[in-house]
Amino acid sequence: MRRRDLLTTALALPFIARPLSSALITQAQAQEKQEKGVPFEAAAVRATARDLAQKPYRAPDNKLPDALKDLSYDRYRMIRFKPDQAVWKADGLPFQLHLFHRGFYYTNRVDIYEVKDGVATPIVYAPDMFTFGDQPAPEIKGNLGFAGFRIHGPINRPDYFDEIGVFLGASYFRAVAKGQVYGLSARGLSIKTADPTGEEFPIFRSFWIERPAKAANSIVVHALLDSE
Repeated sequence: MRRRDLLTTALALPFIARPLSSALITQAQAQEKQEKGVPFEAAAVRATARDLAQKPYRAPDNKLPDALKDLSYDRYRMIRFKPDQAVWKADGLPFQLHLFHRGFYYTNRVDIYEVKDGVATPIVYAPDMFTFGDQPAPEIKGNLGFAGFRIHGPINRPDYFDEIGVFLGASYFRAVAKGQVYGLSARGLSIKTADPTGEEFPIFRSFWIERPAKAANSIVVHALLDSE
């Protein structure tokens, strides 16, 4: 089996400062370019996977600020995404995205991009996207990334956006249909399941989510899946 694998999937969901050195300047320019967006097509995700497959495995970024390290289950559960910050909510589209904060079991950074008119633009983390219960909001410098995301849409009532799909943790994801409740989670890839030497858990590193049209009844998610 190849060291890395790629999952590109389409979900058909029911509608309804001081002078910088030249190297640092180059890095800063690259970051600025990325934040403005870069051209995107599905083949680019496959090309990225092929390129990574030729290199030694690089563990995901799981470094977190002190305030987010070793969060208990209850503390993590206090961190809630604000519904009024949902991606596409202000645009009146038939789908919305809610984001998961990093912490607890979900320390790995996941990069999430919106694809619009053939351009992928990162969705950038900001603490004011979330409420933190009785704990202070962490002081974050830069883009912390996210742990995953949920897809919402009005599948049961036209005036309410139900949670209809979620990607969170390793390669786990799940979806639900109209009038139904969640069952077991699915996985993008399983390796060495029930093997006596121990199972390997591949991870989703990045997602590119296509902005849906106003009359869309499906949403397309491209995902980069990685493993040793």
